[in-house]
Amino acid sequence: MEDLETKYISKLCELCGNLFKAGNLQETLQVLTKGCTEALKVKACSIRILNEKGQNLEIRAAHGLSQEYLKKGPIEIEENPLDQKVLRGEIVSTIDVAKEPLFRYPKEGKKEGICSLLSVPLKMGEKPIGVLRVYTSRPHQFQKSEITIANTLAAQGAIAIEKARLQQRMRTLMEIAKTINSTLNLSEVLQLIVKSAAKTMGYKAASIRLLDKEGETLKIRATYGLSKKYLEKGPVRVSESPLDQECLAGTPVNISDVNTKPDVGYREEIKREGISSVLYVPLSVKTRSIGLLRVYSSLPHRFTADEVDFLSALANQVATAIENARLFEHMKRDYEDLTQSVWKWYDWGSRPP
Repeated sequence: MEDLETKYISKLCELCGNLFKAGNLQETLQVLTKGCTEALKVKACSIRILNEKGQNLEIRAAHGLSQEYLKKGPIEIEENPLDQKVLRGEIVSTIDVAKEPLFRYPKEGKKEGICSLLSVPLKMGEKPIGVLRVYTSRPHQFQKSEITIANTLAAQGAIAIEKARLQQRMRTLMEIAKTINSTLNLSEVLQLIVKSAAKTMGYKAASIRLLDKEGETLKIRATYGLSKKYLEKGPVRVSESPLDQECLAGTPVNISDVNTKPDVGYREEIKREGISSVLYVPLSVKTRSIGLLRVYSSLPHRFTADEVDFLSALANQVATAIENARLFEHMKRDYEDLTQSVWKWYDWGSRPP
């Protein structure tokens, strides 16, 4: 047993070195799946990542599996109890997938020559981001040392994915700043920000709501990933929403599970929309709150400090865009007033400019 563990440790060290040399995310994940297959001497390995809406597991890298098998069909979380367990943090081992009633594609698995399956969660902190799978062609009871190797590699994969996402967030902030400096079209900027918030953070949707002139109702100004029916659910009155009041007072509101939060409004509509978690961040110009930026997750999730910081940075971009638009409108009015005055002086008011 000691020799086996020594061998695994040696393979793991070698694989970590190869991961360090990999140039980009795709290459890193490909090295990881190949290395896992060779280290454990199994048939194959794959990595699937949750899509931006958190509804499907999409293939990102694989070694030892045919293209036909990889294209067998979608892995929808709602219809896959095994992956639901894994995404909750469990390690699931199946000795024979042909005898497992919860296995989603038994015919395709048999044709591919798959017998045993080990599924390990990819997590960043407490947030599930995907699944690493190990496949064998013969019945196999995965040993503790093998599970440790797979778990370690899953952690390495999660780190690589998160590193790529952090780099993408930096590029997103730079892109938005560039857009703000190159256009005075506020709607265009706000739409870019909500799309970037959802896609860059890998969540279902995002929205921006701004206070009306009376400061009583939050009006929708930009959305991404939300249905028309949900957006038409009804007005968002500040006086009736303690959570919005808290956020408008300057504090981000982190709701990890809307079902356990009694202050959440429109509960039935939220449930039908498939929303589980929401993060609210205040939008402020100088010291005055003007609205909210929200992101929505389809899975229960406690948003991390890094995610709150990133969304707060996007909120600052929103405030900058709104302030630029306000200053432009003031300059435009001043210019029109000046033009009117010049024409009256020059033409004695006999004709309009």
